[in-house]
Amino acid sequence: MSPEIIDSETVRGYTPGFQRFLADEGKKWISERNKKDEFISAKFTIEALAELDEGTLRQLIQMLWAFVSWTNKDYLVEEMMKSGLDNIRKSLDYLLYSDYLLEKRFDRAKQIRMLGAAGISEILIHFNRDEYAIWNRMARAGLIKVGVPTENLPKSRQISGSQYAAYCSTVTKVLKEVKIINPEIKDLFDLDFFLYYLAIEAPEITLVPIDSNDFDHDTAIEQLLELGDGLGFEIEKEFSVAAGCRIDALWRSRIANLGTISYAFEVHRRGSRDSAILNLQRVLRSDSSIQKVILVSLDSELEAFKREIASLGEDFRNAVGYLEVKELETALEQIGLLKDILRNVGLLSFERISSP
Repeated sequence: MSPEIIDSETVRGYTPGFQRFLADEGKKWISERNKKDEFISAKFTIEALAELDEGTLRQLIQMLWAFVSWTNKDYLVEEMMKSGLDNIRKSLDYLLYSDYLLEKRFDRAKQIRMLGAAGISEILIHFNRDEYAIWNRMARAGLIKVGVPTENLPKSRQISGSQYAAYCSTVTKVLKEVKIINPEIKDLFDLDFFLYYLAIEAPEITLVPIDSNDFDHDTAIEQLLELGDGLGFEIEKEFSVAAGCRIDALWRSRIANLGTISYAFEVHRRGSRDSAILNLQRVLRSDSSIQKVILVSLDSELEAFKREIASLGEDFRNAVGYLEVKELETALEQIGLLKDILRNVGLLSFERISSP
C-alpha cells in the first residue's frame, strides 16, 4: 500500500472549522462558483466559442478569481484582445475540446496575453471539476499545510503544461485521501475550498516565496503590471520611450501641480548587460517624467549589474533601482493579504484572492 501523501490529523483537526466556515462566509464562495459554472456552461460550448466576443471576455475577467486583485480590469481586456479574437477562440477551443495531452493544451492557452496558469486552471476546473485542479499560491499554501512535501509541488508560479499535469495528479491523490476523512469534499473544487481555508488559517505558509533559480520573462512583466495596478498607478506594457528605445513596463502617476511622474522597469533574464544598461540610459534621457529605472532579475544577475554600474556617473547610479524576482512575488502576496483583511472587515466587496 502506498504511503499517505497528506497528514490525516491535520485534515481531521481543521475539518470542523472548515464546515463552520462554509456555513457562513463560504456561502459566498459557493454562490460565485455556481454563477461561473452557469456562465462557462453557456459561453464555452464549442458553438459559443466560435462566436466569442470582447463582451464575453470582459465578463470572464470580472468573474475569475485569478484576476480579483486587479483594479483596472479594462486594461486586462485590452491586453488580452491584442492576442486576436480568432486566436483566443481557437486556443480556448483547443484547451477544452481537443484530444491532445493536457500539457500541450495548457501551453497553447498560455499564448493568450495575460491569461496565466491561475486563470487557465480556473477555467478548466469549471469545465471538469473531477479532472482539473486550480493552481495558485493559496492552493499551494493549503497543500503544504495539509502535509504535501514542497518537492512534490511546482517550483515556479507560472507553471508549464507538464508541471500542471503533474500537479493535477498530485492534487487528485490528495483528494482521494481527504475524502476518506471528510466525504463532503467530493471533487477538486470542494478540495480547493478546503485548501483555501487552510491557507488563510496559515498566512506564514502563504507568504513563503517559491524558490526558483530561473523565471519567465513575460510572467515577471505581468507581475510588475499587476503590482503597479494594485498600488494605484497607471500601467503600460512594453512602453516605447523613443524610436528604438523600449521599456518592459511603466508605472505612471499624475499628481496635481507636479505633472506626471513615472517609473520604468526592465526585466532581464539573460543577454547582454551592457545593452540593457545602455537602454536604461536612453530611457532616462528621452523621458523627463521617469524618476527611476528599475532592473528586475535574479539576485545573482542584479549583483553583476551593480558591479558594472558602479563605474558609471553618479546621476545614473542614483537613478537605477534593483528588484529581485522573489521580492516582486512577495510584494504581490502582501497586497493580496492586505485586500483579504480589508474584505474580511467589510471594507471591500467580497472577492476571493487568487494570484500566479
